[in-house]
Amino acid sequence: MSDPSDANAIEALIRSEDEAWARGDAVAFSARVLPDCVFTNIFGSVFVGHDGFEAQHARIFATIYKDTILHQDIAHLRFLRPDVAVVDTAAAVSGAKRLPPGVQSADGALHTRLLQVLVKEQGEWWIAAYHNVDVKAPPPV
Repeated sequence: MSDPSDANAIEALIRSEDEAWARGDAVAFSARVLPDCVFTNIFGSVFVGHDGFEAQHARIFATIYKDTILHQDIAHLRFLRPDVAVVDTAAAVSGAKRLPPGVQSADGALHTRLLQVLVKEQGEWWIAAYHNVDVKAPPPV
């Protein structure tokens, strides 16, 4: 059984990601990313390490996602062990002037499912893996 304070800390981590995104602050957005984190973006590009994660977010915050809002809802939170958790969020990025090529949207927002593997080290939760896929619009009926 997990400690309720751990679920609260993970919820706070997700909120802090949303807040940093809204500020376009790649440093704050990357604050809890481990040095050897593996990050896969919606196009399947893979970045390894904190520096690559931060650099990629600095780039997108200055370009395609400048002045956008990220909102995540936790869909599933599972503690594999007391110090390892998997959190799956339904995420939406709104306010983009244009969506990335190949991304579909019924409402103008980019919708993704984001899976993060978190580990607890020295009392804090850290991102060990970050895997993001875009949600495809349902096919026409």
